[in-house]
Amino acid sequence: MPSALHHLVESVTDTYTVVAEHPRPGDIRPSVWEVNGPDGERWFGKLHAGAKLHHREVTAYQKWTVAMGAGRAPELVAADTQTRTVLIAAVPGGGLDTLRLPAEQERAAYEQAGELLARFHTAAADEPTPTATEEAWDEAVAQLLDRTAAYVPEYDLAIVRTLAEEVPPSLPQVFQHGDYMPKNWMWDETEQRLRVIDFERAELRPAAYRDLSRLRYRILSHRPDLNAAFHHGYGRPLTTEELVACRAYGALDALDSLNWGIKHRDGGLVDEAHIMLENLRLETRKRMWGGWRT
Repeated sequence: MPSALHHLVESVTDTYTVVAEHPRPGDIRPSVWEVNGPDGERWFGKLHAGAKLHHREVTAYQKWTVAMGAGRAPELVAADTQTRTVLIAAVPGGGLDTLRLPAEQERAAYEQAGELLARFHTAAADEPTPTATEEAWDEAVAQLLDRTAAYVPEYDLAIVRTLAEEVPPSLPQVFQHGDYMPKNWMWDETEQRLRVIDFERAELRPAAYRDLSRLRYRILSHRPDLNAAFHHGYGRPLTTEELVACRAYGALDALDSLNWGIKHRDGGLVDEAHIMLENLRLETRKRMWGGWRT
């Protein structure tokens, strides 16, 4: 375990045991370290790759995760801005992406995921909403296409160009999780209870920017049962404006994820990006053929 994390743990207790290192995908993300405390505590220590990630995660734990309800997210035990380290209390359960659950239990987990995300999103309801400009959107699209043109197939670039032709509708900002996927949902089979982890990408954005679009095009678009369960928990279906925004944001997210995954040797992320692009392509075809419904 890095010395900076040792120092952080020692600010809490001088009696602890480093249990395991949990490597993260890619070649630049530091590992997460599992630590046992003196009285049965179980913690995870993380050294963030950058100051922005550190600030986001600490702010989320200090200000926003309480909106999900008691015990639905980890507690921040300690943090050090200078070394960009955090010590976070473990929560029960296993990552939903690693579990093979009965269909009824899986639907229950997705319904709770929708409920918790709705709570998280409403926590920042009073925050101001900036208006996205067409110039800023066009520039972001052009830069992403330029960065990926050398090694991404033209048919993938074409779907992104099509879906990103117009700036997404202006939608209210919420405090989004930023990577709201089953790998960050901890399901306790005994309690039948879901908890959410990993808030280093949490920030004020429209809900469609990552939280809704990523989940929609990586999983929900081809799992109508889980889509129904999730939106039952979320409390409503997506609006027409949110669907339009999900397509545009999802197209850029898929291409950006593909770019990052290729550059940093994250094969899992590359696969997820391809799934997003294919689902976006299929949905676009259905809309062109007149068979698509919101």
